Amino acid sequence: MPSLQALSQRLKSVTSTARLTKTMKVVASVKLKVAQRTMEAARPFGASTSVLADVLTPGEEDEAPESKLIVPITSDRGLCGGVNSYIIKDVKKFHAENPENASTLIIGSKGVPGLGRTHGELISTSIDETYQQPVSFSLASFLAEQILASPQQEYTILYNKFRSVINFEPTPIVIKGPEALGASGVLDEFEFEGEKEDILANMYQFHLATQVYSGLLNNVTGWL
Repeated sequence: MPSLQALSQRLKSVTSTARLTKTMKVVASVKLKVAQRTMEAARPFGASTSVLADVLTPGEEDEAPESKLIVPITSDRGLCGGVNSYIIKDVKKFHAENPENASTLIIGSKGVPGLGRTHGELISTSIDETYQQPVSFSLASFLAEQILASPQQEYTILYNKFRSVINFEPTPIVIKGPEALGASGVLDEFEFEGEKEDILANMYQFHLATQVYSGLLNNVTGWL
């Protein structure tokens, strides 16, 4: 039978662990609230490029693109539930539907192990250690540059749309390539101060960066 001293030490240990666990729960709750508030504040920012969204969103009447790039946004750590596995599953489905003209650019290190064995030859680029610093628009702009470094006729950004701490939905954002803005009559109803081609190129990259930014914020909020 344990001595009174052993029971006392055991009680102190359990109490200390409970106190530590409670503190960790409070910290996690605060981090989640901050991330969720940041994500919700950024939603109007992403919607502000709706003028380009009308032009860059593929329609049923459009010709099938000759080249595609899918950009799955995964995490840099494991133990995130289905955050990564759902994304990887949808990437595999995407390649099954586009067996000849699609490649993959992975954001986050956990996407590579899930796709490397079966789809390794289709991974053009992998960007690791994405979340070492808080998600910012500067990071999203850098990632947009990396995406555009691989010219394609269509880009698909695949991320987990946050609904609650236990509910998120893999969501694709499909965007036509930059050449879509060079078609005849596109945005002719607007006047531009400067070269229209240069302005549209900058607007395209900004539009792409806002979508990446939104995807990153949703993803981070889902696995905090």
